[in-house]
Amino acid sequence: MRLFTMACLATATLLAAGCDDPGPVKRSWGRMRGLENVVGNMNDVSYSQTRNKERPNASNEQVRMPQFEGRFVWVDYAATWCQPCVWQTQQTKKVEPELEGEVVFVTIMTGKSDKYDDHATVETAKAWSSRFGLAPERVLAAKLWSKTVPEHRLFSPQGHTLFVHVGALTKEQMKSVIDYYRNGWKGWAETGELAEWMRQ
Repeated sequence: MRLFTMACLATATLLAAGCDDPGPVKRSWGRMRGLENVVGNMNDVSYSQTRNKERPNASNEQVRMPQFEGRFVWVDYAATWCQPCVWQTQQTKKVEPELEGEVVFVTIMTGKSDKYDDHATVETAKAWSSRFGLAPERVLAAKLWSKTVPEHRLFSPQGHTLFVHVGALTKEQMKSVIDYYRNGWKGWAETGELAEWMRQ
């Protein structure tokens, strides 16, 4: 019986270790159900089930994620009431010029205040875009008031969800994350070889 228990513990430990992300920043998705089957899954190109959802940008144009296909996409989720989101947007803005042409940076505004059910609007997106000098076509408004922010997602050129993280990241962390997952994805796209972090 004791041997059986030890074998079970060893198996559980190995399985848990296999789920740990060896990247520069541990992928985390908190209580977001369903993402465990999406993140790092090279058979999934759903953009976390919102691939074809249209959202207005700060210029009041409808945007869908497939419009960015062919390029890596880094998405920051933010809200006007979220003080860490201000700092995060400043960090993201520092990274963007260094990766211009390689990665598209998109901001999705989730709420315009901390009041219950007060979702972001086109005006919210416009104000955030103007405040930080962000490209208005890449600042979107969403009905996601209850979402935990800041949150980050990295998508491959084919729409794979490579990385999801809740919490602020520095410029250096963002660059390390992008390099790490981009290199793994490119290796897989060219040779079919799975990177360590990809689901099997």
